Amino acid sequence: MFWMIKKIKSRLENLKNSHDKYDFKKLFLLGSTFFFIIGTYSVIRPLKTSVFLGLVGKEYQPITKLITIIILFPVLFLYSKLVDKVRRYQVVYYFLGFYLVTIIATAFILMHPVIGLHNTDTSPYRIFGWIFYVLIDLYSPLAVGTFWAFANSISTTEYAKKNYGKIVAFSRIAGIITPMLSWFVIEKISVPYEKSIPILLITVSVLLFFACLCIAKIVKDIPGYLLHGYEAVYQKEKEKSKKEEKKKKIGVFDGLRLLIKQPYVLGIFSLVYIYEAISIILDYQMQVQMSISTNNSVGGMSSFMFLYTASFQVLGFIFSVFGTSALLKKIGVRFCLFVMPIATIFMMFGLISWPSLTTIFIIMVLLRALHYGFNAPVREILYIPTTKDIKFKSKAWIESFGRTISKTSGSAFNFAYRGTAYLLLTRINSILIIGLSGIWALITFFIGKRYAKTIKENKVIGEK
Repeated sequence: MFWMIKKIKSRLENLKNSHDKYDFKKLFLLGSTFFFIIGTYSVIRPLKTSVFLGLVGKEYQPITKLITIIILFPVLFLYSKLVDKVRRYQVVYYFLGFYLVTIIATAFILMHPVIGLHNTDTSPYRIFGWIFYVLIDLYSPLAVGTFWAFANSISTTEYAKKNYGKIVAFSRIAGIITPMLSWFVIEKISVPYEKSIPILLITVSVLLFFACLCIAKIVKDIPGYLLHGYEAVYQKEKEKSKKEEKKKKIGVFDGLRLLIKQPYVLGIFSLVYIYEAISIILDYQMQVQMSISTNNSVGGMSSFMFLYTASFQVLGFIFSVFGTSALLKKIGVRFCLFVMPIATIFMMFGLISWPSLTTIFIIMVLLRALHYGFNAPVREILYIPTTKDIKFKSKAWIESFGRTISKTSGSAFNFAYRGTAYLLLTRINSILIIGLSGIWALITFFIGKRYAKTIKENKVIGEK
């Protein structure tokens, strides 16, 4: 890691053009921030599943999404209040700091002899299992989503096309390293998982502190004119008087109102909804089989989930390095959006032809790798020509409430068909997902067309 930093510093010193120098420094700091955020996520996300299944039980996992929906309303109110009251980078500080403290506290609770992992009894009354799952489930919209909202607010469309793939590629390295090290700790070091899992949580929480330091360096070292982002949006925000801003009421439903009012934003919501619904349908099926094959052992399930996470992170790294930036330059955002739905349709035909657990595992690795390495950064670019309220508030609704609603829909489907024979279930899933992917492609056509037109005319989506 040190040689890489030394090499980057050397390159910075040799750059003659100051604009290029600051652009590269911004790229390095954004990439480092996302590196630490994803490094943390790649450990806590697998543990979210294994700890819940070990403490509460696989039968209750679909219900977690309903609980998350209830929790979301006060969380989104707080989020909206923060967006209105503090600066963009400070919003990132608050949520990264929250999870830093939360993860450390969680680690100590899991060491408790009754509440924690030492108690091997599985029961729906083990409340901490529910709390842990919901808190980690919110990490993606609150920590990852807030980072992208900040990145979108300080990036132009050209900068995003050129560099978002690199930022994601950098983060995938962390997504490979941290789950593989975690797997090694659980499998190869003679420490009981009751102790190793809390140790892993405390260790990765430190990464969030470094993520905050990177954000601070961006604000301190990058000139203000390079943090404007999409210039048309910047000028519109600048035109707002301070008097009007003070009078503006803080409302939890501001983001939802814009989501419903703006077809473009509703379209982005639909893209997120369909992907998450498809993912949860297949993911739960894989998790049930994993629970059965490991006898519901938290250690065994954690090991499996770390290997699974590392697998799609490796593939996601390859996609982001060799696919994202290259395709964005060659065919543009509009046509890149079609890659994911078309690929999903082909994968489902593969599942119909070879319905097996191995096939589902391969498809889940491919699906998540394509999403994290390609689809997610391309979708983030869609937010750039939008107002601050859409970037932060509507995005928060989409990433939290929207994801949860879609996961709840997928979980309801899983719950309804939980007793169906394995071969029949895989075919039912495949046919449903092919239909959803067709709708996905249709929505993509209209969203891509609106984005291209907005950029061409130098307009802003969401302005009054």
